[in-house]
Amino acid sequence: MRGRQKTDLKREEILAAASCEFAQRDYDQVLMDDVASRAGVGKGTLYRYFPTKEELLLASVVRGAEATHLEFLRMFDADSRLEDLIEHAVARMLAYFADKGEFLALMQRFEHRLPAEDREAWLRQRTEVTSAIAHTLQRERLNGRPLAAEPVIAAELLLGMVRSALLLLVNHQDGDAIPHLARQISRLFLYGALGRDPEITEVPQ
Repeated sequence: MRGRQKTDLKREEILAAASCEFAQRDYDQVLMDDVASRAGVGKGTLYRYFPTKEELLLASVVRGAEATHLEFLRMFDADSRLEDLIEHAVARMLAYFADKGEFLALMQRFEHRLPAEDREAWLRQRTEVTSAIAHTLQRERLNGRPLAAEPVIAAELLLGMVRSALLLLVNHQDGDAIPHLARQISRLFLYGALGRDPEITEVPQ
């Protein structure tokens, strides 16, 4: 006998329940039984949609990132100084992923196991972030500010710096570290990509 057909509504209900569970407890403490109970489904139904807890976490974070992602992109529409814009963008990324260390680690290992729609959503979000940063840098170039790297390459390098910095946040668990770290990353990135800021006469200690 054929199993029951999956529905988008049921999938969303499961992901909403999973997001609540992962927000309240560490990844290792979340049980699939708890997710199924909160979603009001049987364990068999849960496993039909998400065969492993890893896939469930990845899908729930990708789903939850959509609203934050759209707000993030709107930051680049503002008429702000490049230095301020990059620093604020880095701070937003650090703040969002600071408590999602498991997600970043699992994404490295299990991205290929995400359902197609989640994988496509994650790749789309990442591409849009890269493009937003690259377009901002290109705008600076058109305004006469020299670039030491191609805008897309520079954008990818900035995302790489953020990923590395997240390891520091996971180890320190200090929310006050985010503004300081964002400022350090943005300065290091911009001085490397654009040359020394003429307003800065020496490297800050």
